[in-house]
Amino acid sequence: MKASDRLKRARIIMFLAAIYNIVWGIVISAWPQIMLFGNPPTDFLLILIRCIGMLVGVYGIAYYFASRDPNTYWPLILVGWIGKLLGPVGSLYYIWAGKLTPVFLWVNVWNDVIWLIPFGWIIWQAVRKQLILTAN
Repeated sequence: MKASDRLKRARIIMFLAAIYNIVWGIVISAWPQIMLFGNPPTDFLLILIRCIGMLVGVYGIAYYFASRDPNTYWPLILVGWIGKLLGPVGSLYYIWAGKLTPVFLWVNVWNDVIWLIPFGWIIWQAVRKQLILTAN
């Protein structure tokens, strides 16, 4: 695959991630109850979920800027990748500890796991390009 095709794919992936995160951030900020999976809502929990929604939306803005030039803004993508790795790890821990139900993993599948490979691929492409440029 040509470098220009890889860059185009990386831009598309990051643009889709931006749109997804902005929309998901708005949704869970506006309707935090959808994250409760039948658990009784408390004011604190609803506030916390709304704050998470705002953070998710902010990630979306960062992903938009990364979509403009993934090779330059790969550190933003790396921060997102780390978050998308740690989210499922934390969920698994809290499921194991009995604090979350296994159904919560679906949140991680759609918000984290599906992005790990594409983000990792983009980071690899950007770092590889920088290493090649540095070696020359």
